Amino acid sequence: MDEAQRFGSYLRQLREERGLTQQELALRAGLAVDSVRRIERGQLSPSLRSVAKLADGMEISLHSLFGGYEAPGSFLADRICDLLAARPNEDVASAHRVIVALLGT
Repeated sequence: MDEAQRFGSYLRQLREERGLTQQELALRAGLAVDSVRRIERGQLSPSLRSVAKLADGMEISLHSLFGGYEAPGSFLADRICDLLAARPNEDVASAHRVIVALLGT
């Protein structure tokens, strides 16, 4: 499997985990549905601009998108960081206390 196919398969997995159809993702990302189909099949290598639009359409950061692609086990930690990044400092501090209580230091 080449890189375009590997990325397309990963993108399909993320889209399906979010319960999105190709058409819904295309609409949210501002891309043609045919482009999403071709990317997922590995027939089209997307530009960085298109990848950024896809990440926005799935409501994840580029960091999470690429991090999960390169190191699949890190995706969930990246998603947690994405969620916390949009929260006030007090919420981040509370989340930190909960994590420490659950896992220790």
